[in-house]
Amino acid sequence: MIHDLLVRGVTVFPGSEHFEFVPGINVVVGGNDSGKSHLLKLCYTVAKWSADGGRKSLPEKWAEEQRLRKDLMRVFASRGLAGLTARNRGNAHAHVEASMEGDGVPEGMGNLVFDFQAGHEEEGLSIQEMPKRFLNVPVVFLAAREVLTIYPSFVQVGSRFPEFLDGGSWDLCRYLDVDAAAEPISTDAGRVVARLEKIIGGEVVKRDGRFFLQRPGQQPIEMSLVAEGFKRLGTLSYLIRNGSVKRGSVLFWDEPEMNLNASHLPVLVKTLTGLAKTGVQVILSSHSLFLLRELMIQLSEPRNAMVQRKFFGMSVPRGDRSGVKVTWGESLEDVGPIESLEAEIEQADRYLKLSYES
Repeated sequence: MIHDLLVRGVTVFPGSEHFEFVPGINVVVGGNDSGKSHLLKLCYTVAKWSADGGRKSLPEKWAEEQRLRKDLMRVFASRGLAGLTARNRGNAHAHVEASMEGDGVPEGMGNLVFDFQAGHEEEGLSIQEMPKRFLNVPVVFLAAREVLTIYPSFVQVGSRFPEFLDGGSWDLCRYLDVDAAAEPISTDAGRVVARLEKIIGGEVVKRDGRFFLQRPGQQPIEMSLVAEGFKRLGTLSYLIRNGSVKRGSVLFWDEPEMNLNASHLPVLVKTLTGLAKTGVQVILSSHSLFLLRELMIQLSEPRNAMVQRKFFGMSVPRGDRSGVKVTWGESLEDVGPIESLEAEIEQADRYLKLSYES
């Protein structure tokens, strides 16, 4: 798991910001252009870099610096390090400190500290502290873009030209390469899969390098014909079944509510709490008031008392060019007013007033 992250001078964070995550559910709340996706991508990059480094017995520092530099540029789809600095020009500096823990990685043994400089693309990234132990668990990123439909093309193009694809989507396709029957899953994980398959109405299957939705009594449905909101749910169910999302894994999910109607969100929240109970660290972003309220409702229930939770509020004050303001706490109320959420509340008040007057 990723325990904490300190950033300074990275994209929307010109100042120093410190994020402490919990093993359970971490929710990043904010409006458009508040940096939610940037935070998830940065956390994903360092965690995935650590997990991939665990495959090497004696990693060389210079080689790991090059790998981390390439990973940052791939995941952010950036042409250079300059675009990842807060000032995005000249010799701007950025600093990142990350702490990771897990099985075989005790506290303090998975620390990574690095800097990068905008004006020196090849040698601009320097690792100040290398982890003594690397993560040895899958790290998965579910971005807003679904990949089941385009999986065959991703595999063909990505194997030949991986630099042309964003890193998160390419990594996800590699996880999807594993057959669903490759590993048995736990009873608790099976319950999570059952909830997801109840929403989408069937099971995601792979045949001849393509994905289909298999519903009872029907012919397999091509993924291009499946509702957009169901594709990412189907992706997650398949990743659980093939062992890519399991105890100890880290799951990053950018706006899980996207293209889903509100009737499905309570079951989606049960899925998130179920994953946390199985030992998956969940880090998600959202600006859906319905989803956030449903999270608060279900997390307050006794059955979820053991699920650790953390909310991060990210906002850009109007007329303030000093960067993103970050607040945090164990509930939605702790992060203070978020403009996008306040707009939904204000509209609800106006609608109720209209209904009352009519």
